[in-house]
Amino acid sequence: MKNISTVEKVVIYALLVIISVIVLIPLAYTFSASFKSNQEILAGGINLIPRQFTVEGYKEVWNMAGKTLKDKVTFADYAWNSIKICTLTTILSVVSTSMASYCFSRGNFPGRKFLYGFFLATMFIAAGSITMYPQLQITSKLGMNNWWGVAIIESVGASASNLFLTLGYLRTIPKEMDESAKIDGCTFFGTYWRIIMPLSIPILGTLALLKFKGSWNSFLMPRLMLASDPTEMTLVVAVYNLAKGKGTATAYNIMMAGSVLSILPIMIVFVLMNRTFIEGITQGAVKG
Repeated sequence: MKNISTVEKVVIYALLVIISVIVLIPLAYTFSASFKSNQEILAGGINLIPRQFTVEGYKEVWNMAGKTLKDKVTFADYAWNSIKICTLTTILSVVSTSMASYCFSRGNFPGRKFLYGFFLATMFIAAGSITMYPQLQITSKLGMNNWWGVAIIESVGASASNLFLTLGYLRTIPKEMDESAKIDGCTFFGTYWRIIMPLSIPILGTLALLKFKGSWNSFLMPRLMLASDPTEMTLVVAVYNLAKGKGTATAYNIMMAGSVLSILPIMIVFVLMNRTFIEGITQGAVKG
């Protein structure tokens, strides 16, 4: 690999600084606005330091409860709803994606290349907007408009990008290991469960983190499917409903405070899985 010149280094670092600023400034403003009053936010201005610090937004979010609910539902209850949905969604997605990747990578069946190409083609199709109405009709008929129904809907089908990354990682595992396992008496599925899956922990950890994040931030499907039972609402939907239910003007201070609190679990999970995430995403991309 050739040495990078000084000019190239300057350009690279300049781009990194610009990207960092673009990403960090909205986060900094969100954190700052969470300590402002709603009147100050509506008055405009981009000052990062509040004129008067207040934690009323955090109090409202922590003690949030729908006006029509018989039992008080707090921030912790909505957060627990999100954790349940995200955990089940993540488990189902990781298992289905890893099994599909293993079949495409190690299986030998008619139409394998065609099906793989078909899966990859779905990356360029906005399937969510197309399948939303049929999914809502199916879940309504089957009585699945609850938290576990949301998890199943959000996890069905293997994501094309996740499938692509996992296949790339599986190609780094020598097929001789499969042959040795077969000699020792392992079946096709037994090889996946005892050999391939344990060796795929880095990429599976990456997929789990990505899916958990996506499910935690999901808004439309949980809002539509859980509308009949507000106590099962996810945290993101609950914060939005609370902010919109404070009169004619949107309570942006509540929304900002809720956003800050809602991203904390994702940040904690990412910090704990940072090494696994980087290892999986790089190794999966090299051979993909």
